[in-house]
Parts: sequence; C-alpha cells; structure tokens
Amino acid sequence: MQPENKSADQEGRSFIEEARRGQIVAATIGTIAEIGYAKASFVQIALRAGISPGLITYHFAKREVLMKQVMLTVHDSMERALSARGDGAESYCAALRAIIEGFVHYCAEHPAELIAISQIAAASRDAEAARAWADDQHEGTLTELEDMFREGQEHGELRAFSPRVMAVSVLAALEAVPAELMARPDTDVAAYAKELADLFELAIRRL
Repeated sequence: MQPENKSADQEGRSFIEEARRGQIVAATIGTIAEIGYAKASFVQIALRAGISPGLITYHFAKREVLMKQVMLTVHDSMERALSARGDGAESYCAALRAIIEGFVHYCAEHPAELIAISQIAAASRDAEAARAWADDQHEGTLTELEDMFREGQEHGELRAFSPRVMAVSVLAALEAVPAELMARPDTDVAAYAKELADLFELAIRRL
C-alpha cells in the first residue's frame, strides 16, 4: 500500500498546478462513480470540474496517465488513513487490527473512490499502465503483510503459520469489503470491521 515516490517533475510543480491536478482527479473520481469508466471522457470530466477539456490535456496528456494518477491518489489517501490508525500499535496483532478496521472504515467513507479504482483496474483498453501499477501495489502489500507476520513469529507473539498464505487470505478478505458494503448499504460498519479484525487476530495470535 505504499505510494510511489514523487518524481522531480512533481516536486517542480507549483501549488496552483497541484491544486488544479487535484481538482481534475476529484472530478474524474466523481464522473466514473456517476456514469462509469467507459463514459468518463475528458469532456465529461471537464463538465464536472467546470473547466475546459484542453486544461485536462495540459496536465494529463493521455487518459491512461490521468487514470493512473487517480489510482495513485486514492491509494495514497488510503495509505495515510491506515497509517494514522496504525500509529502507536503496541503489538503485531494490534497493527493488523488497525489495518483491517481502518480499511473497512475507509471503504465506507469513500465509496466513489473505491468505485473509480475498481473500474479503472478492470478496464480493458487505455488503463494498462494503471492496472500494471495496481498489480505492483497488490504484490507490495502482500510482501508487507508477509514481513509483518514473519516478524511477529520471530518475536514469539504470533503462532506458527505460513506468512504468505495468511497475507493472501487477509488481502482477499479486504478486497471483498467494497462490494459487500455497496451491496448492503445498511451494514453496521463498525461491527463489520471489528468482526473481521477479530477473525484474523484469532487466526494469527499465539494462544
């Protein structure tokens, strides 16, 4: 769930340029959530943002570049949200609970963002670069979870199990959350988050 490092180009942008890019990304997310990825043209995004299509192409030369930035922005936002919840975790079990509960709450609070990145990742045409980046992020998250579980075992806090299998299982459970919350909008989010965290805490901790 680590965001990409800023490029020299990013560091050279002015505050106004970054604000405009943020406005375009936000409009893209809202457009995809409302009318779908296929219909989210620069014209439609510009209408939502109240700007000209040409201003979008000034900041994002190609559609795939904009879509990749949407995914980067959402994942960065999610990373910051999860890090805020996990700061100060005093054990590996507490750290995993923070990740799980934080992700569930993030999904509940940012439905448009989750719709947008899921549609971009599933697209079959100009989002190839975005999908490749998403795949890298997915593998990176698995590696981080594996390392956390392995360290917990080495410190004697966690029971013996395959860190890879557990990491895959946790990530699969998290990836199922957005669809479940969208299908059942009356879900008690806090209870759902706690139950999922309880499940995996019981699965990893040493009894």
